[in-house]
Amino acid sequence: MITLNTWNTLFTGKYGTQELTILYSGDYFVSFLKSRDQNDVLVQVYKVFAVIGDVEVFSETLPHQCMVYEKHYGIGPKNTYKFLILNTETEYIDSNTLSYHVDKKIQELNKLTGSIISVIKSYDLKLTSLKLISSEYRDHFFADPTIIKVLTNMPKGAEISSITTIDKLLIGKKNNVTVNSTLENLRSVVVLGGELDSRLFAVKLVSEIYLLSSKTIIIFDDSGVFKSLSYPQLQEDILQKYDPTLGAFGFPSKFFEYFQNLNIPLGLISKSAFNYTFKLVDVSEKIINKVYDSKLNTVEELIIKIKDLKVDEEITDFEKQRLISKLLLINKKYNGCFGKTNVDKLFENKYKHLGSSKIIKINKEDPLYCYYIFSILKEISLNVNNDLLIVFPESSDLFNNVFVNKDIISLLCGNSKLNFILSSEYISDIGNLDFVDVKIEMIEDNDAVIKYPTRDPLRLLLRPTLSSSNIKLRY
Repeated sequence: MITLNTWNTLFTGKYGTQELTILYSGDYFVSFLKSRDQNDVLVQVYKVFAVIGDVEVFSETLPHQCMVYEKHYGIGPKNTYKFLILNTETEYIDSNTLSYHVDKKIQELNKLTGSIISVIKSYDLKLTSLKLISSEYRDHFFADPTIIKVLTNMPKGAEISSITTIDKLLIGKKNNVTVNSTLENLRSVVVLGGELDSRLFAVKLVSEIYLLSSKTIIIFDDSGVFKSLSYPQLQEDILQKYDPTLGAFGFPSKFFEYFQNLNIPLGLISKSAFNYTFKLVDVSEKIINKVYDSKLNTVEELIIKIKDLKVDEEITDFEKQRLISKLLLINKKYNGCFGKTNVDKLFENKYKHLGSSKIIKINKEDPLYCYYIFSILKEISLNVNNDLLIVFPESSDLFNNVFVNKDIISLLCGNSKLNFILSSEYISDIGNLDFVDVKIEMIEDNDAVIKYPTRDPLRLLLRPTLSSSNIKLRY
C-alpha cells in the first residue's frame, strides 16, 4: 500500500472554510478538502500525461472522466503545452482510510490508462507520463498556479487564500532512509510520551523550523531549556549523518524575565479567581465583590476603590484596612508589575531572512502564572499582523486551569495567525485535544511516531536540532 506521508506537497491552503491539500508522487496527484470539525475528507485522485497532438478531439471520445489542460506561451505549436488529466470520482471518505482509498483509485486509473493506450494508436497522439517528460516541460505544469484550481475542479471564480504551514518540520530517518516529512496545512502540534528531555527536544525542532521560515516564535519557558536555541549544536557530526547540508546553528533570541518586562492588568484576573488565588474570604471577599471590575489595571487603583467604599455594620473601616494591608503585601511581592500589557517588543525582528525567538520566563510555583500567560496571549492575538508560533512546553497546568483554559483555547483557535505547540507526558494531562491537529508521540530519545488527522501515522528517528540539545540521538 502507498504511504502518503512520503509524497510531495504541491499546495496547502484554504478553500472557503475548508483546508485544502494537494499531494503528488510521480504522475499521480491527490487533492483533499477537510473541515476542522469533521473526520471525513473530500478526495479526488488524478494521473497526468503530457500530450503532443489533437487531444481535445480524443478526449471527447473517451467514456471516462478527464480534463484537458493547455498553456500557450508564444507563436506556433512548439510553444503550446498540453496535458491530459485522468481523474476519479470525488468522494467523501473517512480520513483514517485515506491511503487505502488513494491506493484503490490509483489501480483504477492504471486500468483506465491501459484502455487508453489500446485505442490511442488510431489517433495522431503521443502521451507521455508526467514523470518521464523533460524538466522544462514539467516545469510549465508545476509553475502555473492555475493548476491548483484544475486539480480540485474548482470554479474559475474560486479564491484560494494561503495559510501558514509548519513545513519541512521533520527531517529524520526511517529504515536508514532519509525522510523529509511535513505538517502542511496544520497549525497546531502536541508532543506526548517519552522522557521530558525527548519531548522538549521535539518542541525545539518545531521551533527551529519556524525560525528558519523567518517567523517569530514566543516561548513560555519555566525550565530555562530554550536558552539553548541561542547556541549551535555541538554534535555536528551527527547532523551530517542525517543530511550533509545541515550545519550547526544558533538562533537570535531575546529574553524576558517573569513579571518584569511585561505587565498584566489586574482586572484580567476574574473576580472569583482573584478571591480564590489570594484566599480572600468572609468580609474581605464581600468587599472585593463590590469594588473589583475588569477595568482595573493596578493594585493601587483597587485600593483607592476600597478606601472610597462606604462603611456599614459589616464592612467597617477595620475590615477595609485589613484588606488593604494584604493588598499592599501582594503589590510588594509583584513589585508593582500590574498594569497595561505592551507586547510590541515581542514582534520585533532585526533579521530579514531569519526569525527570532522571544523567550518569556515563567514561574509555575506562582499562582498568577496562568493569568500572566493569558494576558500576554490576549494582547498578542489583538496585535498580531504576521503568523507566529506560540510554544507552551509542559503545559498541562495551563490547559487545566479552570479560570483561563477555555479562554486560552478560544484565543488560539479563533486567530488563524496563531500557530502553537504544546507538550505533556500523557494525553490525559491536557484533556480534550480536539483543538490540536498533529500528535507527536515520543518513544525513546529521538524515536517518534507522528499522527496526522488525514494521513497514516509515520514512525521515524527525528533529525538532530541545529541548536544545542542534550538528548542521546539515534540514527
